[in-house]
Amino acid sequence: MTTSDPVRGRDDARLALAAAQDGETRLLDALLYGRASPYLIIWGIAWMAGFVGTFLVPERTGTIWSAITVLGWATTILLVLVRRRISREPRFGVGIRYSCSAMLMSAYAALWAFILLSGHANALGIYAGTVTGFAYLIAGLWRGPSLAVLGGSLTVSFLAGFAMPPTGFLLYAGLLGGGGLIAAGLLLARRDPT
Repeated sequence: MTTSDPVRGRDDARLALAAAQDGETRLLDALLYGRASPYLIIWGIAWMAGFVGTFLVPERTGTIWSAITVLGWATTILLVLVRRRISREPRFGVGIRYSCSAMLMSAYAALWAFILLSGHANALGIYAGTVTGFAYLIAGLWRGPSLAVLGGSLTVSFLAGFAMPPTGFLLYAGLLGGGGLIAAGLLLARRDPT
């Protein structure tokens, strides 16, 4: 998409990323809880409110989507807790991992929007590294803390790319990203979930 107004272009990008985040959240809810109807309704209302609010007050796009995301998550968490209390589900540990996965997805969606809209010369490389870090964090929730620590470390290390010159970042990202992939491969080869 090309636009002569960089502010409008950033708003459009924010809208697209917010829409993708909402879509991912709704899909994750459907996959994780089976009885997805109330969650889809919550996020459908959030989606409608976000886009209508942005249409009515475009200069408040960031505030609108931030408020809707917080309200959507608060409502979702409240509904999960109420449903769990009613059904007295004993699988609380699995539910925690599902919830953490969904929250990580939302947090990283916001982080990726920040990175991609920053205009920084290293933005695409930083984005790619944090996608890998995200994948390891999610895997770590299910496979064990070693992968989660690797994912968090990769994310923080790639975010340091904001302080590096573009040419130095290429070498740094190559060694860091490649090293992270090798480390993950070795961790998975051990088949040690702890």
